[in-house]
Amino acid sequence: MKFVDAHTHLELFALKSVPVENARSKKDLIDMLESAAVRPVIAWGWSEELLGETITKHDINGFPFHVLLIRIDGHVGVINNKVIEDFNLKPSQNFDEEKGYVFEELLRYIASLLKPKDIMKPLLQAQTEALSRGILEVHDFVDYDVAHTYFMIREKGDLQLNVVIMPYYEDYKRVLEIFDIYGEDESIKLGWVKIFIDGSIGARTAYLKERYFDRASRGNLLLTEEQLISIIVELEKKGLKISVHAIGDGAIEAAVNSFEKASTRLKGHRIEHAELISLDQVKRLNEMGITLCVQPNFNVVFMETYKKALGDERASIINPIKMLDEMDANIIFGSDMMPFDPKVGLCYASGILGHEKALFYYGGWRI
Repeated sequence: MKFVDAHTHLELFALKSVPVENARSKKDLIDMLESAAVRPVIAWGWSEELLGETITKHDINGFPFHVLLIRIDGHVGVINNKVIEDFNLKPSQNFDEEKGYVFEELLRYIASLLKPKDIMKPLLQAQTEALSRGILEVHDFVDYDVAHTYFMIREKGDLQLNVVIMPYYEDYKRVLEIFDIYGEDESIKLGWVKIFIDGSIGARTAYLKERYFDRASRGNLLLTEEQLISIIVELEKKGLKISVHAIGDGAIEAAVNSFEKASTRLKGHRIEHAELISLDQVKRLNEMGITLCVQPNFNVVFMETYKKALGDERASIINPIKMLDEMDANIIFGSDMMPFDPKVGLCYASGILGHEKALFYYGGWRI
């Protein structure tokens, strides 16, 4: 079987100085940190489901070097006091000083400071992994450095994977400059510009219409509708399509409203995830020709998290691929690296939609 994985972050292969995804207890994780050969330690892949409990800065403050542990969803990380002190961090919406949790933009900023400078080898490793799993094309969300590295791999003749470059909004102008220099071909194409307007359910930062089941919060809306409309208009004037990260029903509503109010002229803008999308929101998106990139694998991996965070009723309607299919929504499937294996989502979606249709949505045919 051949797949297009329409939502990846292959840079995460560079953020695995220790294999925290293999830890099955907090002790396992601490032992890995103690034996880490590369320092500072920046490692992606832990979750409460795997560890059996959460982890905070108090568990890693004993290490005299920088430690950043990124949760599997990529929306919350844990840092130790060494990072807090050296980067002079102060409490904010994106930094919980008591637990050492960092979220969203601050997490991405700290990761950019601590990650390895040479990411060519990890991207080549990711390419090997992709090809071994039947993935022939990825839509990869990137900053300037990752985008530039893909072109360097192509220049060396080592790029075997088709890559649709999905630049973050903060980096898109510099990424366009790279395309001006090196140009598109069949192996590297420019995709959608990525905008975050909320976080994740696991981190409790996805923006909901009603509060979370297990805490008095609705999550965080990272941009107002006015701000998002301004960005949509800006990018459309340049002929660029937009990819909006919106997970919670409140964030999805803000995204739909913004696309409508911006009077978009381009077809094929995207919303990523849309986990708590409603029937009415699907109808409105269909009218605008907006694509939904969804992750059927999430229900396999995160259902216990959904139940804890949302309660059984909302968890039962999350990631409604059957409804989306019946509504003839413009949907494509991606993994979001959780795990980086389309067969997990394919197996789940096949049980709901049938094998051929599930495989069809992994084909990238609408792109």
